[in-house]
Amino acid sequence: MIVQAQQQLLETTLIAQSNRTRRIQFDRGATSKTVKDSVVRGTRDIYLVGASAQQTMKISLSSLENNAVFDLVTPQGTVIKKEVTSVNLVLPLNGDYKIIVGGTRGNATYQLYVEINNAVKTETLKTKNFKITINSNCQEGEVTCDHVSYEGINANTGESLQLIGKTLHTTCADGITPCRFIGYEFLNGKYRYMVTEDGSLLVYQGEKLLLEEQGTWQD
Repeated sequence: MIVQAQQQLLETTLIAQSNRTRRIQFDRGATSKTVKDSVVRGTRDIYLVGASAQQTMKISLSSLENNAVFDLVTPQGTVIKKEVTSVNLVLPLNGDYKIIVGGTRGNATYQLYVEINNAVKTETLKTKNFKITINSNCQEGEVTCDHVSYEGINANTGESLQLIGKTLHTTCADGITPCRFIGYEFLNGKYRYMVTEDGSLLVYQGEKLLLEEQGTWQD
């Protein structure tokens, strides 16, 4: 038993020593980076990415045999995504985030894509019970945007909710082209949040309207 325990300890030590930690640096003027590599079974590739609160981070991981996943860890050490292959979220803190890549079976050859964007447009809506900050993370001139963040703070409890969503538009006469902007849509599990152009907050569960509050856009 002692020999077996010592062997297990040695194997664990060797695996830990085989983990690799590297920093992802974006090229000048770039907002994204792609890394191609492979990870040995039982080890982890750890990538450090410096970012700021309220920036959006998009990560996608693909592998030749669909056998690679990653964890995303905040600068404070909290795991906010575990064993996933993609994520798109608003970052809560400043500092170095860890993307920890590992294989689910055998060795894994993978491609890791990381993108970080700043908010191009920020709007604030105040209703009776909520303060809502919306950041649009698409370039000016784009008609539609699928990278919109929502932060809603409950004025009574101080609780915060962060979501990722998109813009909403009417459809032009051809039935395809987006026309007039009408607001934003955000999904939170089985709930759908809508913030309209005229300042209404609507929360649905399926087709059932759970909450409606009229607010005012702040300058």
